[in-house]
Amino acid sequence: MSPRADGKFPTTHWTLIARIKSADEAVAARALDELCAQYHYPLYCYLRRRGCEHHDAQDVLHDFFAKLLRLRALERMEESRGRLRGYLAAALGRGLHDWRQSEARREQPAGAHGLDFEAIEDRYQRERFKDSDTPDRVFERKWALELLRQVIDKLAVRYEQRGRSPLFAALRPVLEGGGSLRGGDTRTLATGLGMSDEALRGALSRLLGEFREEMQAEVRLTVEDAAEVPDELTYLQGLFRR
Repeated sequence: MSPRADGKFPTTHWTLIARIKSADEAVAARALDELCAQYHYPLYCYLRRRGCEHHDAQDVLHDFFAKLLRLRALERMEESRGRLRGYLAAALGRGLHDWRQSEARREQPAGAHGLDFEAIEDRYQRERFKDSDTPDRVFERKWALELLRQVIDKLAVRYEQRGRSPLFAALRPVLEGGGSLRGGDTRTLATGLGMSDEALRGALSRLLGEFREEMQAEVRLTVEDAAEVPDELTYLQGLFRR
């Protein structure tokens, strides 16, 4: 990495966006896939809560992701804008306004990164939203859940590579339930894994440590400054309590 003219190294903030803007097409494509996978359902929920029918939401998202594919929207994604999720929601809101103004109906761009909108709609129909669930609130909550799922899936792959899939499968419900063995049948769980209670608790402690590290790393990709990560994690935890 080369220093800038002022002698300082360029910022590495918004790492995900920096990778999408990379001159290396393979790096940019992988980063865009990652962004689409994490944000497409929360953004879809946002549009539906804004009054869009399924096919209209599909058209708006097609247009939105087409702009990402052409890298035009990303040219305006500056670190000074703050959190990535906030920028995406605001940008999509503007895109929805423009779409409604022009009543545009655009074709799905080639290579729309494997988004299955029929499956997304089916998933949306199974939701149980309340009248108080505003578009912004639904988007942020779904973003938090998608981030959680992504982190847990990465840990599952990591444990599989270590040959410890049975341990992760046994502890995954504990992790998804808040990370505590309290109230559960710890002895039965430990016995099923051929471990002592103490060894099981140690394994869970290590898993929780890896979970926190991975969550911090994922959040770090979407904020301007590393100092914002603790506040963002606290905010994320609050979304699960609402």
